[in-house]
Order: sequence, then structure tokens, then C-alpha cells
Amino acid sequence: MPYEDVKDYADLYDIVSQENNDGEDTEFYVKKAKETDGKVLEVACGTGRIYLEMLEAGVEAFGIDLSEEMLEKLREKAERRGLQPDVSQEDMRDFDLDEKFSLIIIPYRSFLHNLTIGDQLSTLETIYSHLEEGGKLILNFYSPDIDFISENYGKERTREIRDGEYTLVENVEIIDSVNWIIEFEKKLVKNGEEKWSSKANTKMVTRPEFELLLKNSSFSDWEVYGGFDLEELEDSQQEMVWIIEK
Repeated sequence: MPYEDVKDYADLYDIVSQENNDGEDTEFYVKKAKETDGKVLEVACGTGRIYLEMLEAGVEAFGIDLSEEMLEKLREKAERRGLQPDVSQEDMRDFDLDEKFSLIIIPYRSFLHNLTIGDQLSTLETIYSHLEEGGKLILNFYSPDIDFISENYGKERTREIRDGEYTLVENVEIIDSVNWIIEFEKKLVKNGEEKWSSKANTKMVTRPEFELLLKNSSFSDWEVYGGFDLEELEDSQQEMVWIIEK
């Protein structure tokens, strides 16, 4: 099951996710949601980093995540902000909400938690069935960069966060070089004591590979861009942003 270990770190997830994001994706997805005439669904909404901003902006937004613990954290944050979330625990591969959406988003590279072709296609087909005609799926993930992989994978990286309150220790390993499966390991240390640790597996996906997945799905119309400014995709250092229409 993809990212099934997230339930172990809901309480400290926000600390790490905030350190790893500059807010560019939040601004992008909220803008797209506000431009949408209809309901919006966020898949893998986590603790609400993007989802709560959509609610704040007046978007009729729904959210799903595999982890009930993450959703409980989202609800706590929503209550403090006076927001009314509509979220449920679901698996992105086979959820059934009995709803149709004008926009479905999968931010934060969460699609990569699908480790097999079967899981990838199941997710795409499930999303397709939940989109209105003319509705859009928008998602992002990185381009595999061979130079970056060779220089950084397999090497432990340590950095101070929260003004030195915590030390974040990160390591990425390729655990299946045939299928391009990688393992992310993160540890959060405070005053020399490990407060939290997590391991999660994701699958690297190239542009041609994802286009082939789309061609084997019910989708037939899409564009891919380089970065959240929707520039032309020219090199592997740009984030791939996919806009896919039903």
C-alpha cells in the first residue's frame, strides 16, 4: 500500500514539510482552484498545507488521504482557523466519493507513491471517473536527474531547522534500480534525541513514461510544463507540472 507509514508521523509532519516547501506550489494550486467553476478535490491532502488555503480562499474543496491521523491533524488546524473541512480517509487507487469534480489535484509529488503500473493506472482511472466532462487533473513531480542522483543519493544530509531547534537528517537510496524505486529516510533530532523517523518509498517517473501511462488510460488530452510558472519544460532540473483534461 502506498505511503502507509505516514500515520506514524502526523504530529511532526508539518515541521518537515514546511522546511521542504517554499509555498510556490500552494500559491499555484490555490490559484487554479479559485479559477475553477465547480468542486475541487485534493488527493493526498495530508495535514492540509494546501487544502486549508483553498478553503480560506472560498473554494468548495474536498480532500482525501490514506492516513486518518493526518486528517485528524488537518481537522484540528481547520478548527483553530474557523474552517469547515470535508475530508475522508481514502486510497487514491480506488476511492468512490459519489461526486464529480471540476478539478482534481495531486500536489507534493504524491502520485509517485504508486509503485507499480497497476497502481498508477488504477489511480488515473479512479480520478477520471470522478471528473466532470471538461474537468482537469493537475499534478506535479520531479524529473529524474541522473547527475543529481549520482551526486546526492546514498549520502546522509543534515541541516538545522526551526532556528536550530531541530536537526533534520535525510537520506535517499535507490532500493530497486530496475523499477526505479527509491526510499526516503528522514529523522528529526532535538537535543541529541531522535524525536521522529520515517521511511517511505516512491517511484521515479520520466516524462515519456508518464505520457505512456496517460495513453493507456482513459485520458487523451494533456500538457506538461516546467515549473509552477508553466514555462516550457526544457531540462530535468525543472519540476514537471501536468495539466490533464477529461
